[in-house]
Amino acid sequence: MEIQIDGNGSHYIEWHQANGWYKRAWVQRKTGEKDWAGTGRYLNVVRCNRPGQTGGNPTDFPVFNDLPDDQILLAFVHGVNAMTGCRGDSDANRT
Repeated sequence: MEIQIDGNGSHYIEWHQANGWYKRAWVQRKTGEKDWAGTGRYLNVVRCNRPGQTGGNPTDFPVFNDLPDDQILLAFVHGVNAMTGCRGDSDANRT
């Protein structure tokens, strides 16, 4: 899994899930009313219509620990892939 940095400075992992479809996970900082859980950090995940193009609405999970963003991302992506049986190739079938 390769951790990348988007245009907002957020670390993310994008990986091939199945049949040409991708997922993206990233850690986002939120303040004020957007910080609904009062943690300041949220793990987000969303599907991608193709590599680099997110689609749909992301789901956010408040982060209640002090782990670094990269550790949170790796644990989440590897855990989800292990539970679902997905290989999680970050570069598989890229177009």
